[in-house]
Parts: sequence; structure tokens; C-alpha cells
Amino acid sequence: MLDGLHDRLHIRVLMLLSLAMALACGGLVMWDPQTFADKIGGFTVANGPALIWATCTGMIHGMAFKPRFWLWQLVFFPPFAWVVMSFVLVKAFL
Repeated sequence: MLDGLHDRLHIRVLMLLSLAMALACGGLVMWDPQTFADKIGGFTVANGPALIWATCTGMIHGMAFKPRFWLWQLVFFPPFAWVVMSFVLVKAFL
């Protein structure tokens, strides 16, 4: 079941979206981490690991890598990462 979902998500536009959002999140963290952390409410136990996971998932999907094992397909499911990255980026820029 997850194979079919991942196959449907491997569309070039969606992969570019994942890559752009992941690069934006990673770039903001590396450019000025203190200001970025202040804008998103700090790097807490909840949003720090979520941001790292979402950025990694976005890079994995954006580089057209598809995990084979069902557990990794569930862990690195791009729509979940899009929600986290969208929330963080909107919070950072508004």
C-alpha cells in the first residue's frame, strides 16, 4: 500500500517542492540559527527534532530516493514533512 503512495508522490513538481522547502529550512538554520529559533519559538524538544526530521525527509524525497522497506516509507512520508516544513516556514516569515 505504501509503495503505491510513494510512487504517486514521485512527481517532479512535488519533488522540487520538497527539495526547495528542505533547503529553505536547512539554510535558515545555518544562516542565522538564533534569529530563526526566536521566530519559530525556539528549538524545543518538540520542534527541533521535528524540523530535523522534516528537512531530512524533504531532502530524501527531493533527491528522488524512495525507501524500499515499509517502515522507512512510513517514517519518511513526504506529506507529513510538508506540513511541518510549511508550518515552520510560515512561522519564520510572518
